[in-house]
Amino acid sequence: MESKYFKDLPPGLSEAEGAARRKRQQHAEWGIAVAAMGGTTPSEAALTELQRYIDGELSLEELARLGHPPRPETRVFEATANRERITQMA
Repeated sequence: MESKYFKDLPPGLSEAEGAARRKRQQHAEWGIAVAAMGGTTPSEAALTELQRYIDGELSLEELARLGHPPRPETRVFEATANRERITQMA
């Protein structure tokens, strides 16, 4: 899945891992959009942390903790975590 923010998925992933990464990337893209609606664009540091989440290096809980204490530049982490939680409830 192409993204202006994130690296392409590496070749050779299992179907399950590819699906999990695409889902995490979609949630991260959604988080960026939500933060942008509030007037905040993601910093390079935030994009790096979101890429780590997409790659499976950070758990959802670890990503969510990056947003505390809440600051405008960390809204993207909270929005991404909330999107994942909403998806899990469906």
